[in-house]
Formats: sequence, C-alpha cells, structure tokens
Amino acid sequence: MEYAIRINNVSKRYKKTEALNELNLMVPKGSVYGFLGRNGAGKTTTIRIITRLIKKDKGEVYVLGSDAQENRAQTMQNIGAIVESPAFYRNLTGRQNLKIAADLFGADKSRIEDVIKIADISDYADRKVKAYSTGMKQRLGIAAALVHSPKILILDEPTNGLDPAGVKDLRKLIKDLSKNLKITILVSSHILSEVEQIADYVGILHEGRLMDEFSMDDINLGEQKYLLLETDSTEKAAKILNENKDKLNISSVSQGTGKNQLKIFCGRDANAQINSIMASNNVIVSGMSSVKNTLEERFFAVTGSSKVEMEGI
Repeated sequence: MEYAIRINNVSKRYKKTEALNELNLMVPKGSVYGFLGRNGAGKTTTIRIITRLIKKDKGEVYVLGSDAQENRAQTMQNIGAIVESPAFYRNLTGRQNLKIAADLFGADKSRIEDVIKIADISDYADRKVKAYSTGMKQRLGIAAALVHSPKILILDEPTNGLDPAGVKDLRKLIKDLSKNLKITILVSSHILSEVEQIADYVGILHEGRLMDEFSMDDINLGEQKYLLLETDSTEKAAKILNENKDKLNISSVSQGTGKNQLKIFCGRDANAQINSIMASNNVIVSGMSSVKNTLEERFFAVTGSSKVEMEGI
C-alpha cells in the first residue's frame, strides 16, 4: 500500500506538556483518513508539524515518499490545508481572496474558476467575505487550499461552528473531492459520527499517542457483537439456546430491549444454526439482527474514556 503521509516516532513538547509522544501514523494514498481524538489529544499539533507550521522535537515526516524537512517546498506544493479556522481579508470578495492565494502559490489564474466550481461557491464568490456565513467561509477555505492543485488536503475540525445543513454539505464535498479528484484527505475531528460517515481509514489519538489505526471496513464488516433474536416465546427460545450453548459456541443469552427479544452473544457463523434449531423446535422467529461493534465502542475501548467523559468534547 502507498502512503500519502507517513509519520515515524514524532514527539513534541511545549514546556512541561508533552503534546506528542513517539507518534506513528500512516495515511493511505487516495483515502479519506479520519484523525479522531478528544480536544487536546494532539491532533492540531500533528497537523502543524506536517504542514511545517511548527517544528517537531524528534522523528520523521514523509509526504508522498519525500522527507518533509529536506523537501519543504515540494511538501508545501503537495499539501493544501485549513488549520483551525480559515483566515481571509474580510473587506475583499471571495474571488479576490482566491487571487491572493493563487499568487502566493504561483498558481495559474485559470485555477481560480476551477476551485470556485469545485467548492460550489459561484453564487457568492463576488461578495465580500465579511458577509459570509461560517459554512461559506469553510467552502472558500477549501477552495483556497485547492488553488495550487495539491495532492493532499488537510482539514482541522472542519465542521466546527456549522449548522446541521452545513455539516451535511461539507460531508458531501469531502466525499466528492476524494472520489472525483482522487485527493488524499486527512480530516481531524472529535465527533465520532462525522468520522464514521466520511472516513475510509481511522487513527485514534489519545494523549499524544496513536492508540489504534484501522480501515473502516474493520468496523463495517467486523465481527458480530451479538445476535438480536425476536421470537414468539423468549422463555422457550432461551431454554433451547442454553441447552445448546456449547454446540453453538454461545457465551451468554440475555433479555433484549423488547419483551420478545433475546441478545445472544455468539459468532456470526452460529446465526443460521440458531435459526434452524428454532424452527426444528417450533419456535417462530420473527426477526434476526446481527449487531456489530461500532466506531464509538472501539474509541472508548482504546482510549479508556467513557460516554460521560466524552459528552463535553
């Protein structure tokens, strides 16, 4: 597998605070990578190191196979980024701000019209930025980040301050950029549901360390957590299942959320056998649902956080 960004053993300390501790991170080329962690986990510090806004204390950063420190100009040409919130000249129009961004990167002026279309800001590109909503500014920021045709786009907490409609629109834009332009996108966020909906790969950062890194396929196609079985007689079904626990490799059977439901903790391969044994014992099965582990559960498991602790992030 080719990697757009590869970080090896990177550490960063601010006085007495260790922001990153031997961080290792690999972002597959062409993917949307969800960089997930609670506020203060070290996400923005990592992004600032990748984009050369701050220096690392130790370790290595590679962008598209090149050492970011030794090839700074090439690294900056390959990366477009919004770190924290996009900044613009408020009394200039969106188009004028894009012209300034194009001049800074030495990009062709024709590219300005391209990114206006890509970010879908044609309707307000000639308005002054001071009249923009948060969502408009976010789209203009993405247009500015793409003006020099980078191969990697980095977005730091891009949904902050957006209303639900703005979040939905931004989510669609990120997916379109990845699918249609084949851009590698690193999205940092503390919102699990947003990462779950857009990411191909996820890295979970906690207290400056990468605790887990995986493909979302591991979640979407992962092992069954339990089988939710709905029958006409939960008492009879539970008795049959407990009598066949060893045969079906069932670890436990408990009452489900509904009065006609049972939660059966077993592997997915036992589902068909359970359905068959119910039928042979004249138990009517009205529903079977395989419940898998979620991204939320995996996050809490590797960080040691609880839902209560996460409510404020």
